[in-house]
Amino acid sequence: MIDTGRIVFIIVMGWSLIIYGGLTYLVVKKKEYGLLSGFGSRPEEEKEILIYNGYINALGKLLKYTFYLLVLSFLLGLSSVPFGFEVSIGIFSIVLMVGIVWVQRYEVPRKRKKMVWITGIISAATFMFICGLTVLGFMENEVIITEESFEVSGMYGVEWPMEEITSVELLDTMPEIIVKTNGFAAAGQLKGRFRLEDPYNGILLFVQKNEGPFLYVSSKDDHLILSRDESSRTKEIYESLMNTSG
Repeated sequence: MIDTGRIVFIIVMGWSLIIYGGLTYLVVKKKEYGLLSGFGSRPEEEKEILIYNGYINALGKLLKYTFYLLVLSFLLGLSSVPFGFEVSIGIFSIVLMVGIVWVQRYEVPRKRKKMVWITGIISAATFMFICGLTVLGFMENEVIITEESFEVSGMYGVEWPMEEITSVELLDTMPEIIVKTNGFAAAGQLKGRFRLEDPYNGILLFVQKNEGPFLYVSSKDDHLILSRDESSRTKEIYESLMNTSG
């Protein structure tokens, strides 16, 4: 039986492929160049120059090759290849960003240098932003337990007064994930807000591996599940929290 998370993945990626593939088909095969951003509003003279220079042909190739990479990402996401989806979607993003800059070599001569700089800066900023989020996503959130509070620091971190904690448990298995609502998910790392099967709906996750145990902590207003890369470290946090909270 297919789990809910996989069904959501198939639906989201399926629609992405339909939209991206449809755009690629209309531009490459049907020559619907008006679908390209900004092309329809250009003067006819510029349109002719772009077509003559090979701008449209180069953009069509970029759309086609990146569509193939998106299909590959989808297939790897369905398979059990370790890091397959993450690596392939990363390659897709890099090829797309570099390709957009590369296509500007076919721009109208008087705009070429300007567009190379604009697209280059945007692509570089986007790449650094994604890299920064990825690094933060893989950084371990520190757990700080005192007599007064329980804190998970870092990205998506929380701090709860100790008197507001209502439950502390060790779970042997991870509840089924329905969908990520606001968070980071890559290579087994889960961090942020996710919707899980009942009764863990709308929960914070700080999970570093798919194998238990998993620490479940709930407060009056929220709840979270946390795990470390080593089971013994998860158990140590559980024991420390139990001893402190009484």
